[in-house]
Amino acid sequence: MTTDQTLVIVGASLAGAKAAEGARTAGFDGRVVLIGDEHARPYERPPLSKAVLRGEADPETTRVHDDDFYATHSIELLTGRTVEALDPDAHQVRLDGNDVLTFSAAVLTTGATPRQLDIPGSHLSGVHYLRRIDDSRRLGDAIRDAGRVAVIGAGWIGSEVAASARQMAADVVLVDPAPTPLHAVLGDEIGDVFRRLHADRGVALRLGTGLAELRGADRVE
Repeated sequence: MTTDQTLVIVGASLAGAKAAEGARTAGFDGRVVLIGDEHARPYERPPLSKAVLRGEADPETTRVHDDDFYATHSIELLTGRTVEALDPDAHQVRLDGNDVLTFSAAVLTTGATPRQLDIPGSHLSGVHYLRRIDDSRRLGDAIRDAGRVAVIGAGWIGSEVAASARQMAADVVLVDPAPTPLHAVLGDEIGDVFRRLHADRGVALRLGTGLAELRGADRVE
């Protein structure tokens, strides 16, 4: 018999979609509401810096589930909606438009967002951040049109974007204050392997140095 419990999942990401799937697989028969601020159905983000960015894969291939999965499993998918407040004591979330949902349990799967540059020139046109499908499309177009691409940050996403941009025949410089790419997660020895891989493929490396300013008139130059 269906219970009167409600599971609210904030963030229609891979983790959010899998949490909804996992709840049904585990036998939860209450209401499941999956909320995402993007209009797209839940998708996987790793291809955004690789095959989707390079134009080798359609964004539709990144979907976590088939379109009919959510209806088939009685999962209410609310896309293009923002959770503006969460009250754990009242067991409520407030959405944009002042809609309120009462929950028995809530799961937060909002993920991370790129750190915004806080330096002179960071507002200029031509500065891109990669987080969403639309970001990947715009960045791919920008790389194809650019003579030179500067990738700021040599973590996983920055390293993947730099590698993809080189595969797209762009002139690429990779900038990071750490001594090697992926230094924070892999350390010196393995990080140096990635440094040599990038260098061997023509990426200009500016490591061990910070970023002071972006320059340009109306557009970054």
